[in-house]
Amino acid sequence: MFFSKNNEKRKTAGLRALLVILVLLLLPLPACAQNADTDDELRELVFALDWTPNTNHSGLYLAQERGYYAEEGLDISFRESDMNFIEMVANGTAAFGIASQEQVLQARASAAEIPVVAIAALLQHNTSGFASPVNRGIETPADFEGNTYSGWGTELELAFIRSLMEKSNADYDKVDIVNQSASNFIASMETEADFAWIYYGWDGVNCELQDYPINFILLGDIDERLDFYSPVLITSDELIKTEPELVAKFLRASRRGYLDAMADADAAVAALLKAAPELDPALLLASQEWLNQESEKTAGPWGSMLAERWENFALWMRDNQLLEGDLDVNSAYTTEFLPEE
Repeated sequence: MFFSKNNEKRKTAGLRALLVILVLLLLPLPACAQNADTDDELRELVFALDWTPNTNHSGLYLAQERGYYAEEGLDISFRESDMNFIEMVANGTAAFGIASQEQVLQARASAAEIPVVAIAALLQHNTSGFASPVNRGIETPADFEGNTYSGWGTELELAFIRSLMEKSNADYDKVDIVNQSASNFIASMETEADFAWIYYGWDGVNCELQDYPINFILLGDIDERLDFYSPVLITSDELIKTEPELVAKFLRASRRGYLDAMADADAAVAALLKAAPELDPALLLASQEWLNQESEKTAGPWGSMLAERWENFALWMRDNQLLEGDLDVNSAYTTEFLPEE
């Protein structure tokens, strides 16, 4: 009789344990497990940087850090390129990238007809121009005469110099052109040249930090056709055609990152330093604050681009023999996927 009751108790306990296990199996998964499943579903994509990380990219890194891409179902990895970012986007090695307006136009007008498309402008105005130490006395393009230019050996740079000097009735042949061998603008000015083409948001800001006075000639101030878009976010014709919603998702998340960077320069710098801790925090912060001020000068929506700006610069490039073949300018950019305000 004792053994019979004990067996009944064991059977009852076993049934209760089985019921507990079944109930647990039916309960919702804990948050950590749900997140793991969500992470597995993220679409992995490559973004091709135009060089090493810098403040042009801050909104991208901030969007990644704050989970904006993940909220759109995307997992973005940033890949530094050896100046082959256009090709990476065109051939699908990277889904998106960053470039400048002239690079997009030259790619599409090349014999290979490289199919990249600008989908958002990160700044509404060109911030590049020719810089020189104050003590060289170079205040206008006419002052280029008799001085040495240090550059990267591209036809675009030489066309800038030539066209600006022609507007000033100056002689382009009186400029000595050398390829830059120094590590940065200041070093180049101290060792090999008198002026160079720079983007003020980086080299110009660095000169301010280093207390290195310069004269700066903004390209767009001399010729409005040179107020081109740089940088721009790019993708491929193929991705726009086959996965338009993917392009829209990427831009929604990117816009949030860039707007956050404009509102919080410190956060933007922190995100960049996580990706590239070797960068100078002081330069990053000063550059980010300068770019934020530049962005606030225009009231247009984030990423917007004007047809007139694309057409005028393309005409200038054609006039200066910088486009290899014919080009449909309208195919080089689109604002179709820009997020609504």
